[in-house]
Amino acid sequence: MKIIITEEQFNRFNRSSPALQNGINKYLNQYIENGERKIRKKSRNYGNLGEDWCIDGKGTISAYYNFDEGKFDKGTLLVDKEIVETISKIFSVKPSYVLHVIEEWYEDVMIPKFEKIVGETGLYINVIDTKERTYECIPEATKPEGITDEEMIDFIVKNTLHRKPEVIKTIESGRRDLEDFYLDIVDTVKGREIRGF
Repeated sequence: MKIIITEEQFNRFNRSSPALQNGINKYLNQYIENGERKIRKKSRNYGNLGEDWCIDGKGTISAYYNFDEGKFDKGTLLVDKEIVETISKIFSVKPSYVLHVIEEWYEDVMIPKFEKIVGETGLYINVIDTKERTYECIPEATKPEGITDEEMIDFIVKNTLHRKPEVIKTIESGRRDLEDFYLDIVDTVKGREIRGF
């Protein structure tokens, strides 16, 4: 018995094949191979975790892991729209399918590596979406040699709505480490400069 299928049926079947998914996964592995990962620690991210992937000087993939009272609550993955469109054209598939494959790939390949780095388990992605714009990567913030505690506090006060007594109280209470607080604000200031707001 001979089974005849139309080209449309063949394409629909072919689009969901493991070979296609493996092809996209291979593309993603090669894409991220030369990227730089920037990790946002809980101490500098209001108790949440995050990572940004910088490819060719642009922040193209970002993952956010939100925690509620110390317990993992939600994972969000944002992907540069251009990557999704490129993969969609190369493999002749819909952007929604590309996003589905990227989500699975990120959970299977990238999250386990991230969990090892940050010492967490049980992270996953609840929401995936595209970024309309990418920005220049923000370099890793470092504490300048010889900077005093007073200078770090003054920088925080100058670049936030916090008052000096409030900053000192936050640090003395142990709610925030001064260096982490300072580097967090350095990151925020650099981000504003790059994004223009």
